[in-house]
Amino acid sequence: LFSGWTRPLRRHFVGPVEIRLVRQDDLDALLAFATERLVVSGTFLRRQLRDRWGLPEERRVGGAAGAFDAQGRLFGFAWVDDYRQEGLALEGLWVRSLVVAPRVRRMGVATALVRCLVEEARRQGADRVHADIDEDNTASLRTFSGLGFRPAPEALTTATNQQWDAAGGSKRLVVLVRVLSA
Repeated sequence: LFSGWTRPLRRHFVGPVEIRLVRQDDLDALLAFATERLVVSGTFLRRQLRDRWGLPEERRVGGAAGAFDAQGRLFGFAWVDDYRQEGLALEGLWVRSLVVAPRVRRMGVATALVRCLVEEARRQGADRVHADIDEDNTASLRTFSGLGFRPAPEALTTATNQQWDAAGGSKRLVVLVRVLSA
């Protein structure tokens, strides 16, 4: 149903999709999307948007990107931020929770979301961006690799998996990194 051959029909029904940073006035759309598709709580997302991602550009920390249709509905989402605020001792910015609704998959949405977040991280002065991806998530691995992310040093991969194991994670993660040019 959501294969490549249905893409033109799906594109027709969804209409144009705008990829941009999520703003505070997108909260309702974000919470509706989160209820259906994300494992993080609405409370967490509300706090992040209020205190970090939704701040004016000069004060923004991290960021969240969304794929919005003309009615403001969210069809894809990801964020870039650090892990320290969640109690994990991992340095740097990490792309997190990349989720694309089935009806817009294979339409470049995931790539555009990650690209938007990489640009925001660069704007904020980051010299690199990380991603930790379930080892069996071939679509995400392909997306990140296509955007210039490469395998992280083994020590970081081991540390990331140990941190997640201690926090109750169950899947092995592949850690990728992209060095950002100025």
